[in-house]
Amino acid sequence: MSGMKKKANHLAVFKKRTKNDDNAELSEIIIISARKSGNLNLSSRGLFMVPDRVWNINDLTEEEVRNLHFELDYVHENEKWWDQEPLKILDLSYNSLKTIEPQIENLSELTTLYLHNNLLEELPAEMGNLKKLNILNLSNNKLENLPHEFYKLNELHELNLKNNSIKELDPAVGDFIMLTNLDLSYNNLIELPIGMGYLVRLLSLDLSHNMLRELPPDLTNMRALQKLNASYNQLEMLPPLGELRKVETVILHSNKLTTFPDMSGCTLLRILHLADNNITEIDMSCLEGVGQLKTLTLGNNQIEIIPEEIIKLVYLEIFDLSHNKLTLIPKYIGLMPNLKQFVIDGNDIKNVRTDIIRCGTARILKHIRQDIKSTNMDVKEYVVSDASTNIYPDRYTMQSTKLLSLAGQNLTELPQEVLTNACKADVGTVDLSRNNLSALPGELSIIERIADLKLTSNQLTHIPEWIGEKYKYLQILDLSKNLLQSLPSNLGLLKYLQELNISFNRFKEIPDSVYDINSLEILIANDNLITDIDVSALQKLQKLATLNLANNNIGFVSPELGTLKNLRNLSLSGNCFKQPRQAILAKSTEEILAYLRNRIPQ
Repeated sequence: MSGMKKKANHLAVFKKRTKNDDNAELSEIIIISARKSGNLNLSSRGLFMVPDRVWNINDLTEEEVRNLHFELDYVHENEKWWDQEPLKILDLSYNSLKTIEPQIENLSELTTLYLHNNLLEELPAEMGNLKKLNILNLSNNKLENLPHEFYKLNELHELNLKNNSIKELDPAVGDFIMLTNLDLSYNNLIELPIGMGYLVRLLSLDLSHNMLRELPPDLTNMRALQKLNASYNQLEMLPPLGELRKVETVILHSNKLTTFPDMSGCTLLRILHLADNNITEIDMSCLEGVGQLKTLTLGNNQIEIIPEEIIKLVYLEIFDLSHNKLTLIPKYIGLMPNLKQFVIDGNDIKNVRTDIIRCGTARILKHIRQDIKSTNMDVKEYVVSDASTNIYPDRYTMQSTKLLSLAGQNLTELPQEVLTNACKADVGTVDLSRNNLSALPGELSIIERIADLKLTSNQLTHIPEWIGEKYKYLQILDLSKNLLQSLPSNLGLLKYLQELNISFNRFKEIPDSVYDINSLEILIANDNLITDIDVSALQKLQKLATLNLANNNIGFVSPELGTLKNLRNLSLSGNCFKQPRQAILAKSTEEILAYLRNRIPQ
């Protein structure tokens, strides 16, 4: 039954429910369990009111005090029921609660509070005194307003207000400076306050299904934002979003946009949904520098022409232009190397037969590429092989995208002319993944301003020393899925390197030169043959925040690993050590590190 969807238990609506009924739900057994664990679960109990003792659950009754004196000398060490944890997690979800009593402020140690799927119409001002609250779920209630004191919860990391009736937010929402996830979807918001821009730690923002006509311009201050959903609103225009450097997904479908949103500068953008708007043109200047885009949906708009510059989007896999005003599928669509879904139905296409379109992407691309070959089409300096798939980008494209992509070409060597053009274009990203390279040619070193080098899924057995000497601006190096056992000795010269991925290779240890990269923040080394964790060496990497050593041959985890307090993501599963146990590894990184620190001999 655990796989079935949980349903709200609104029993109080359908039968007469007394205060005594609600109080009876909090039995002595539940109280004792909550005191031991700091976790009280009263979800789906049909509660109309919160049982009185919840607010003072750690206070001993007179009878308990008497029993305490009586049993003190006779109880086994493991049965000390009076040893308590303050309540930290309270789950009151899926009930019929209409109000929350002011006494909630008594639960001063509360870090997690679940109140979703109730009938709440208002919140007590005293809730603002829960200074340690990290996670608060108020979704699926009937809230229209939030008390001003609510905005004092400045330790909140996750706030879910989905599916209420909230009409406005106070500018004090900007005081939630620790927020990483904010869900305001399915409300009645007409506008957002300027203070939203102070939420600089926000990773995910869901504004969908409201009545917003515009987004505040300081939204672009959310430099950490990875996902923005503002679909199903009334948006007519947007501020330039190029400052959202880390955004990967932007969902803007079902609005009233007439112009293509300016995403230029969003270098990590992978997914952009713009369907169901009134956009008349694909303005490629709005996608300047968006070289990583994989999904672009523009169905149900007013677009008449596919611009030739679309071929700059070399990573594009899904391109939806259904139900627009297109009459031609241009031949340069056949030059897009990674296109897997090209949705064009619902247009009045003149140059490709309907039966071909009906057969889908593969048939459309085959038809167009045959047409390209038969007419010897020359689109600028693009070169199309006999297989119509081995496509080298030209200098014109690389100049615009700052990207050299030769991914998935089954190459054993690199074309000199392309490398020369890439050097002249001053590219910053080079993607040579999914080829058959057994060594890196020295000619690659002429592209000296590379910031991101992708070499995953090749046949590399060694990496040349010149990488450390030539690539002084390198920030990301992906060497995963090769045959490597060692790395160059001079990696310490890479003063800007933030991310190193050496997963799925043949390393028996983390190479010594890795510990010389002072700027390293992410080290991914899973699925190798590594046997030991050199904690003293790792301590040199003071900026290291992510360490993945999963699926290796590590037989022992030193408790001193717990002293690496800067780690935010630690993965150790799939190794052969017995401690920590799997139950510990399933917890958060912070809890794993605390566990290890507690095992350090005093």
